[in-house]
Amino acid sequence: MSSKLRILFTPPITALGKGSQTMSRLLRKSLSLVALALVAGGAFLFWQISTNVNRLGAAGALADNQVQTLSQLSQTIPISATPVSAVGAIELITKRQVVLETSGMVEQVAVVVGDQVKQGDLLIALNTKQLEWAVTQAEIGLEKARVDLEKANEAIEQSDFDQAEANLLSAKENLALVQAGPTKEELEAAKSSLAAAWASYNDLKAGPKPSQLTQAKASLKQAEIAMQQAQRAYDKIAWQPDAGASGEGAALQNASIAYESAKASYDELVAGATQADLQSALAGAQSAQDALNKLQKKPTPADVASAKASVASAQGALDKLKKGKDAGDVKAAELAVQSAEIGLEQAKLDLSNARVMAPMNGIVLEVNVEPGQQGSSGTVVTTVADTSKLKLVVNVEQKDISQVKIGQKAEITIYGLNGQVYHGVVDKIAPQGESSTGTITFPVTIRLTDDSLANLKPGMNATATFVNEK
Repeated sequence: MSSKLRILFTPPITALGKGSQTMSRLLRKSLSLVALALVAGGAFLFWQISTNVNRLGAAGALADNQVQTLSQLSQTIPISATPVSAVGAIELITKRQVVLETSGMVEQVAVVVGDQVKQGDLLIALNTKQLEWAVTQAEIGLEKARVDLEKANEAIEQSDFDQAEANLLSAKENLALVQAGPTKEELEAAKSSLAAAWASYNDLKAGPKPSQLTQAKASLKQAEIAMQQAQRAYDKIAWQPDAGASGEGAALQNASIAYESAKASYDELVAGATQADLQSALAGAQSAQDALNKLQKKPTPADVASAKASVASAQGALDKLKKGKDAGDVKAAELAVQSAEIGLEQAKLDLSNARVMAPMNGIVLEVNVEPGQQGSSGTVVTTVADTSKLKLVVNVEQKDISQVKIGQKAEITIYGLNGQVYHGVVDKIAPQGESSTGTITFPVTIRLTDDSLANLKPGMNATATFVNEK
């Protein structure tokens, strides 16, 4: 690099005075100093520029060498990929819905939501009255089935044959009588009953005859006289202390009763029949007429069929005895006993299931019944969960899923927990992707492995970062 410096001088002034000459000399000296300073400054500037250019050249060469060295390093040392992260929600690993295994009215609810329970603790109790009755009924049914089995296995006695033959003979005789129809004597008796019933009705309707009134009046008068005589005889001894227990006293009492009876009969006869008496007599006459009509129509087809059925039943019972014990009957009785035993066990199981117990240690999440409510078998009454074991289900994008493996470790952070890091292991990777949001994602389940998960709650949002093993 070169540089030129031009310095312009003012021509000398010759027309100046002595003082002016002195000033001129001073001016020339000053200009000379300025010129020297400019020359020195230009030289220093040139040296600085040359030095910087050399330094830049050296720095450029060093930079080229460093770039080449980094390029070589990048070919020999692999650069780690960015760790895969995904978001999801904390979930329970173990949650059990507790259902009723028998029906009944809820009598007691022993827990509320949030209670800590142990396996076997009482959750719900049903009223057991009807269940206890069912057990008693099943016990009775089993006892009856056992009795029937004993009868089926009993040996046939001669008396059984005799009774069966007698039943058959009686049924045949009844059939013969039915087929023969009513006898002459039966018809005459029915007609006589009918005539008497109508006669009684007609007498009541016509009222008492004069002769009946005369007879009743005479009986009443005779009873009155007898009572008066007995009274006079009693009056003669009435002063005695034991007059009431004497024969006269007894005679007076009997005479008084006879008089009252005669008077009642007379009064009834004079009053005539009441409407109720007439209705009762008429009903009796009509009933007697119906009986005679039915008797005259016998035998009806239904009567003959019923009698024949009785004969057939008696004959069948006798034939069964003659054949001996039926193996099928014995087998049926044995099966009935087995069925009754199963019924009893079921009744006892239902009674036991009236007390609903916690299936595991955990916390009560739901209570769905109240005391007094009718519960049906299969109804979900409570939900119990183990909150000490949690999992995180995250959705990993399609581009990242190849970097996630079963058993891979993950670091988990929870929103709102001040950056606290939890740890987990990949338990499951969904074999099929989902596209509910338009992006293909794969649900990945991470089991949390920390000893204490006290601050975590199901439903919390969390971020999982999958750890790349080196």
